[in-house]
Amino acid sequence: MASRWWTFTVERFEPISHSLMILLFFSAHLVVFLTCLRPGASIRWPPTLLILLGTTIFFYKLRLYDEVKDYETDIRLNPTRPLARGLLQREDLHGAIALCVPLELLLFAVGGGGALVGAGIAISYSWLMYKEFFIREIIRPRLTAYAVSHTVVSSFLSLAILAALSSVYPWQLGKDSVLFALSSWCLFNVFEFGRKTFASGEERAGVQSYSRIFGRFVAVLLVLVMAGLSTYLLMSLPFPEGRLLMIYLVAVFGLLSFFGVLYASMDRSALGKTYRAMSSIYIVLVYLGLVIVHLIHLRETP
Repeated sequence: MASRWWTFTVERFEPISHSLMILLFFSAHLVVFLTCLRPGASIRWPPTLLILLGTTIFFYKLRLYDEVKDYETDIRLNPTRPLARGLLQREDLHGAIALCVPLELLLFAVGGGGALVGAGIAISYSWLMYKEFFIREIIRPRLTAYAVSHTVVSSFLSLAILAALSSVYPWQLGKDSVLFALSSWCLFNVFEFGRKTFASGEERAGVQSYSRIFGRFVAVLLVLVMAGLSTYLLMSLPFPEGRLLMIYLVAVFGLLSFFGVLYASMDRSALGKTYRAMSSIYIVLVYLGLVIVHLIHLRETP
């Protein structure tokens, strides 16, 4: 059974890329805490590392949710996926989900009552996502509404992490925390919108995509609006190296725009793949930029 779970994880939650994304996502929260929320504060590493582990389990549980939700669709359209081909059963994933939830709560609890409450809110919202807000027939055909209602969970998770680092309850966090949490929502929308945008030759029968619904230009515009909003929200925060960060974020946005316009202008599969790759790594590049600029600031600070 352990080998089956490892195969499932490699195929559906690739360890290296997901670990990198989660580490940078979490590190960006540390940067915001140290520079915008509590300048001069220190990190309590033992509980912080446990909260990082809880965050990783939270993301893994979201993958389990998606696999269960998409089972019927995968049977028809993606029969080689682990659940569809019988590598694991839905009951196996139900058991793993039941294990993940108390682990998340336990690991966040080491950060104090505020962290526990914040995690509880994020977990509760993710459960509503799992249940598709009890309106499956209404929301599932509406791809954009489905996406933006699900990516909101990243904001709740951001607030839980910042509450844990700040040792306060989520509602005691200030405006800067809310702005950063909203930027997380925008960045995950960039990822979500971009990965479901294709060239005409890549479209599959029965599979929804933003390019099929809106056309290539509008699909790219959706991504660029979310990327632009994330940049605006991040630049609203009082980072010490704000000008350097702005230059970096504008450059990354320009790179995304370039590949987006290229893909929208020429209906080629290779450009569709390149654009999706850029959309997927955009979130990594933004969080990496926050970390790099912070390290530069530390080096230049006496």
